[in-house]
Amino acid sequence: MNSMRVASRSGLPVLVAFLLALTAALPTQARQAKPAAAATYAVDGGASRIYVKVRSGTRLGHEHGVEGSLKSGKLTLGGKGELVFDMASLTADTAEARKRVGLEKKKVSANEAKKVTDTMRGTDVLGVAEHPTATYRIASIAVLGKQAVGEPGSYRVEGRFTLHGTEQKLGFEAKVERGDKKGWLRMTGTFKIKQTDYAIKPYSALGGVVKVADELEITGDLALDPKPGK
Repeated sequence: MNSMRVASRSGLPVLVAFLLALTAALPTQARQAKPAAAATYAVDGGASRIYVKVRSGTRLGHEHGVEGSLKSGKLTLGGKGELVFDMASLTADTAEARKRVGLEKKKVSANEAKKVTDTMRGTDVLGVAEHPTATYRIASIAVLGKQAVGEPGSYRVEGRFTLHGTEQKLGFEAKVERGDKKGWLRMTGTFKIKQTDYAIKPYSALGGVVKVADELEITGDLALDPKPGK
């Protein structure tokens, strides 16, 4: 029995040396696997929309739903990105916009919707002629859930939003789901901003008897194309 113990002890250094040599001989990739790079997606402008809920600042005012589209966009889950919004596309009280912001039960005439759209795009509010785009430069899109980077789930988006010539920090939680097409994803998220933070004076009339609230609620619904170069 003593001889077996001695043999076991004497063989231990040999075994350790063998294991060390074997580990050194393995390729670097086998010893330390690198995480796969997250894919970059192009935002499909034709299938992506933003919806804005405009609340009334007084009892006599009206609430509105606004719909708009994007000029371009590209983002990487787990990385960075940029979204460029087409301000001239913003249209008040479309049927889809009112549905998305919970106002579908209250009807608005086409004539009234046009007046609201013209006022909203005009120099007294958004000044679309001078500021035709708004840009969200994304600094990070970080995983919030247990999913792997690039997979459907919850993400935290952080960046800086430039609107009406003014830039502010902006962050929100987004949800990523499988899209309708193979390989595509759908990202949705809602955030709130104050118009006055972006040097925009909220619309008012009749000496302030009728006016819209300073705070806007904005929801993005983005279709993400997995082939941004095509």
